[in-house]
Amino acid sequence: MTTIDYFEIFYWLVSLLILGVTVYWIKTSPVKAVEIGRKLDNEQNKYNAKRDLFLTLFSLRGNPTHYDFVSGLNQIDIVFQDDQKVLTAWTNLYNSLNQNNQVNQLETWERLRTDLLSEMAQVLGYNSLKQTDIQKHYAPQAHLIWQTDNQSFHQSAKEYYQSGSVMHNYVIKSFQDQLKTGNDEKDLSDNQAENGI
Repeated sequence: MTTIDYFEIFYWLVSLLILGVTVYWIKTSPVKAVEIGRKLDNEQNKYNAKRDLFLTLFSLRGNPTHYDFVSGLNQIDIVFQDDQKVLTAWTNLYNSLNQNNQVNQLETWERLRTDLLSEMAQVLGYNSLKQTDIQKHYAPQAHLIWQTDNQSFHQSAKEYYQSGSVMHNYVIKSFQDQLKTGNDEKDLSDNQAENGI
């Protein structure tokens, strides 16, 4: 065998090797691409869930009794399950919310909410957001007036229904007394008729 034969054999071996690698990658590339795509989607979905939860809590930070704020707090354990600092801040707030005998409750809760939102902001990359920014919130006077009117309406409705309940019980008692008195008079007149009086 000559040198040219060796080069030709080497050339064909390299060509077969390249063909084999090409076939392998053609076969596995779509599967790998789907796996990578799913992983990226999952990571994007997790990030979006964290961001959406943070934005909900951030937008309602001035109204911590709002249903959506409370619902958001209850989602932190699952949405931020891989962020220990956020979970620790949430645990501190949760434990504080369940202690009714603390001094300066409202101030403590506001500080702990601010700490929680600050940790969430850091995880999401909002590094320039300061705690003083988190503590600021806007609530128009119209919302306060609406809330006060709404509370007043509910209080009036409650008083109305309670007084209606008292009136209802009075009417029923009065009717029962009339029936009893009417039955007693009928029994008395029946007894008088039997005795010939």
